[in-house]
Amino acid sequence: MGVTINDIAKAAKVSPSTISRVIANNPRISAATRERVLKIMKKMNYHPNYIARSLAKKSTRIIGLVVPGSTENSFRHPFFPEILRGIGSVAYKNGYNILISSANTAAEEKQMAKEFAVGGITEGIILMTSMIKDPAVSELKKLKFPFVVVGRPQDQNEVNWVDNNNFSISYELTNHFIAQGYKKIAFLGVSYEYTVTIDRLEGYKKALEDNGFEFDADLIVEGKFIDDKGYDLMNKLIEKDITPDAVIAIDDLIAFGVIAAIREKGLHVPGDIAVAGFNNAPLSEYMTPSLTSVEVNAFTLGVKAFELLLADIESEHKSFNRAIVPGELIIRKSSIKTF
Repeated sequence: MGVTINDIAKAAKVSPSTISRVIANNPRISAATRERVLKIMKKMNYHPNYIARSLAKKSTRIIGLVVPGSTENSFRHPFFPEILRGIGSVAYKNGYNILISSANTAAEEKQMAKEFAVGGITEGIILMTSMIKDPAVSELKKLKFPFVVVGRPQDQNEVNWVDNNNFSISYELTNHFIAQGYKKIAFLGVSYEYTVTIDRLEGYKKALEDNGFEFDADLIVEGKFIDDKGYDLMNKLIEKDITPDAVIAIDDLIAFGVIAAIREKGLHVPGDIAVAGFNNAPLSEYMTPSLTSVEVNAFTLGVKAFELLLADIESEHKSFNRAIVPGELIIRKSSIKTF
């Protein structure tokens, strides 16, 4: 058994309550007593059980994060470390720690969210993706537990959420291709389970409509979002004997695979097929050719997500808010038409 508060109190010749006040930095304790007790704690290698103390005070200062897919796959994607950096930066300043878990399915996400909510460890939850008919959102609403969703939820009633303007940035990206003179623009990686990919698809479709282009369903290739491989999605298109002159990938990592598949067929980017993605992954700038992408400002998404959650945790009167973080089109060589 380790050293206890009673052991420290006995060595310091004070009451256990005095030791507790020193740990809590109570102003009623004199500087001399605090210094003497802290020296004894260090000498006896005593470490306060902050979790037990937090639970006793019903304030753990811990928030839970639920990320999609397996943890090893999710954090290979540059978006999640960056949004986590944003969350962590403001969480630390506000005295909060972060507990992370992953979920491969909607059912797992619901179960993990419920465990976080009823387990007594977390004070609030951030769901890192928004799914259609998301059971985790429904569960947390039923439990009336503080939470924020990254992504526009299908049902926005009584939900705090943060997202990009996915429709408009996809509209802008598609317009960029059309302005360059591309006429057969494919869209790869939409998943009808995730609102972010649906919103981007709708922006693409609206841009085609506004420019007098007829929507062609054969140019759409469905995927699984986080776990997709762009190489496979592009080959699905090629196997249908369809060769577009431009490709919008739902994500930069998918765009990298798309470029590999194009080159394998002896074609060139952008000479034969132009390519663009979303998320402005760090390698995008250094690809050959450099990849046109959309900067989604993941760090800011993380900051806003935590700020909304903290407001929910601390508010006595519930109100529900959203934060839209603007995306920015970054035009590089992969989408510039060569004549």
